[in-house]
Amino acid sequence: MDIPELLLKASDLETLASKLYESLAGLSSEPDLRKWLKSLANEELNHANILNTGKKYYQEMPDVFAGTTMDDDELWAGIEEAKRFQALLIPGFSLLRGLKKMLEFESRFEKIHLGTSVKITEPSLKKLFVNLTKGDQSHIIILKNLIESLGAETE
Repeated sequence: MDIPELLLKASDLETLASKLYESLAGLSSEPDLRKWLKSLANEELNHANILNTGKKYYQEMPDVFAGTTMDDDELWAGIEEAKRFQALLIPGFSLLRGLKKMLEFESRFEKIHLGTSVKITEPSLKKLFVNLTKGDQSHIIILKNLIESLGAETE
């Protein structure tokens, strides 16, 4: 996958993650839990906006980017699975099950972001994906805490 498409798909993934968190927030009757999920949704939207800024930067100055293409199988699979999951998030869906699935997604997205940060050679873009990886790690910690607050264990 070339860099413009990578940035577009990565932005799509972050936007979809935001929607998933918003849907989970809507399933919660617990105000604090809803607040945390809405905060995670906002962070994911911020990530999407940053990726869109990177896309604009690339379009203005493509010569500063390496022409490396990315392997997109994991990214596509993650997006498709997240879309299928989104369709399940209707009233009555288990919030705990949803949190555990988001934990799984965040771990998966962390690997995608980390792998991309290793393959990208342009310093600003590399830094962007390193920061996205750190964001995923932060979300993993928050999700584990939320799951444990509901009396369940994280594997």
